[in-house]
Amino acid sequence: MPRYYFNFKDGKTSLDQEGVELSGLSQARDMAIMHSGEILRDGASGALWAGESWHMWITDEPNGAGKTLLTLKFSATDSSETAVS
Repeated sequence: MPRYYFNFKDGKTSLDQEGVELSGLSQARDMAIMHSGEILRDGASGALWAGESWHMWITDEPNGAGKTLLTLKFSATDSSETAVS
């Protein structure tokens, strides 16, 4: 089974050194979406709301190296910050 490494940047960079064995790319996609939701739910960094994009990239080697297989990107805008009265 192939091993996939889930790296992310949300104001700081976290590189996956262990990875997880999955049956294939389809299962890696599902896990990436689930993991992204958990990170966002549990309090994504304030950098996301400050306009810095957040992203996760899945590679075939540890520490963000190797081939990037998937990338998820998130950004947020707080409309109350830009609202004109």
